[in-house]
Amino acid sequence: MSVRRTRKDDGSQWTVADSRSVYGIRHWGAGYFAINEAGRVEVRPNGPNSTPVDLYEQVDELRKSGLSLPLLVRFPDILQDRVRQLTGAFDSNIERLEYQSQYTALYPIKVNQQEAVIENIIATQNVSIGLEAGSKPELLAVLALAPKGGTIVCNGYKDREFIRLALMGQKLGHNVFIVIEKESEVELVIEEAASLKVKPQVGLRVRLSSLASSKWADTGGEKSKFGLSAAQLLSVVERFRAAGLDQGIRLLHFHMGSQIANLADYQHGFKEAIRYYGELRNLGLPVDHIDVGGGLGVDYDGTHSRNASSINYDMDDYAGVVVGMLKEFCDAQSLPHPHIFSESGRSLTAHHAMLVVQVTDVEKHNDEIPTIENKESLPETVQWLVDLLGPTDIEMVTETYWRATHYMSDVATQYADGKLTLAEKALAEQCYFAVCRRLHNSLKARQRSHRQVLDELNDKLADKYICNFSVFQSLPDTWAIGQVLPILPLHRLDEEPLRRAVLQDLTCDSDGKIKQYVDEQSIETSLPVHALNEGEDYLLGIFLVGAYQEILGDMHNLFGDTDSVNIYQREDGSVYSAGIETHDTIEDMLRYVHLSPEELMTHYRDKCASAKISASERTQFLDALRLGLTRSSYLSS
Repeated sequence: MSVRRTRKDDGSQWTVADSRSVYGIRHWGAGYFAINEAGRVEVRPNGPNSTPVDLYEQVDELRKSGLSLPLLVRFPDILQDRVRQLTGAFDSNIERLEYQSQYTALYPIKVNQQEAVIENIIATQNVSIGLEAGSKPELLAVLALAPKGGTIVCNGYKDREFIRLALMGQKLGHNVFIVIEKESEVELVIEEAASLKVKPQVGLRVRLSSLASSKWADTGGEKSKFGLSAAQLLSVVERFRAAGLDQGIRLLHFHMGSQIANLADYQHGFKEAIRYYGELRNLGLPVDHIDVGGGLGVDYDGTHSRNASSINYDMDDYAGVVVGMLKEFCDAQSLPHPHIFSESGRSLTAHHAMLVVQVTDVEKHNDEIPTIENKESLPETVQWLVDLLGPTDIEMVTETYWRATHYMSDVATQYADGKLTLAEKALAEQCYFAVCRRLHNSLKARQRSHRQVLDELNDKLADKYICNFSVFQSLPDTWAIGQVLPILPLHRLDEEPLRRAVLQDLTCDSDGKIKQYVDEQSIETSLPVHALNEGEDYLLGIFLVGAYQEILGDMHNLFGDTDSVNIYQREDGSVYSAGIETHDTIEDMLRYVHLSPEELMTHYRDKCASAKISASERTQFLDALRLGLTRSSYLSS
């Protein structure tokens, strides 16, 4: 049974409204996530007005059915709602601005190539949706999954086979655009088109000078890996013209980067991009499509700002800029309005998936006030720390903290010099953390003079919550580029989270931890959490992991894929599970690195045969080793 606790600041009772504020769920949840009155996280798969699904209850039922933690939970209905929101934003702006063409959302499958993701996106009713492929495996996938007549845009490096496959797709009835990224691709297109007797539909990707500010800015700008310079663009046009294929140039493409936080950056680059549209039309090319690429971001931290993990705009703002700037330019130049494509994969997929993990262990400082029987016998520096355990005037809180920190620095030096014993150092540490805990409880976050000390104390006093997952496998962007993801407990949210913690994974790597957390409308270095209850699992949800994380995850320390499940909602609000995939076993992981389980068992048998153990022990050991190979790479839950 959950217990309501009292807040320190004003003595009022903690409520779920306080948890909603602390974890900022209203700001980053986009209407899909909330905290119910029972203090548990709920999901609204079809938007804020749909029937809520208690995520904690669902996970409990799934565990009872045999699934284990960590568990990747997907809500495919969210995918379709995101598609409807995006296409709706463009359609409404097209209507409002009297734009004389259409919009098609392209899903770049590199963002998440799971079959259920692709199929649910393209199954969205009453919208215009296409697919983008950036490699031969992706192209072969979309050629099979795209509906006949569906739009397919081919990006990335291409060889002869890639181009031939794309042209075959055109002959099979798909609306295929082959985007030229490099001059070397031109002759391949010309030759393969002649071989297959097909008139290719060609796109030209331009390399913009404009550069947005984001963690993925290198995908745009003059140093971009892809795209044609102005001179290369003219050369490509002339080569197609010489081959009599210039009238197949139908598409202009550019890409400014992923997760563009500041809409003004996008406007600046888009202004440059649409100039190319005008120039290509003036060259007599029938360009009537413009692919504005990616960039539409996700407000991961809920600050609605220019932070790298946020955005200062919404879908409607983004669509309004694209449609409005295109219309203004085309009208001024007396040009036809082109059909608009966008590759907004992150925005479409991020919200639909979340990772549920359990806390398996807690490491915390001993901040209890120690019993001191003979203070005078202690070294002077330790005595000074003991003296700070007494009451402190509120006006002296910050000064007391700095004094305690200075004394603790002296303790470290004196211990290294051999002037303190291990027991004396341990007592000094306990006194120090007891002082810090008492001071922390006296500080107020809203008082500016306290903020710096409070931030430092949050760091110093944070517990280490060891969680049953791998950052490298399940949250690679968190490790690689410091991507911030919202995290909160799935339950007990009617209780005040009186502890703070840093989440650490199971890997034997110092990078295997999460370093930044959404806290109200800011980013902090620790997460508000509850103390663990005896005999009760403490479950945390890591949200907005639907874009890139699955496909980028690696097998550091041989931690493999987790259990995963798709949860669908029926029209009556009830839900059902499908697409269940169980975890990689240890045997699976060993095979990945070419360690044969059969050979390992041979070695086990040889070692058991030569060891000085009884026959029953030999049988017991071999059974345990054989069984161990079939287990999950994660801890048993």
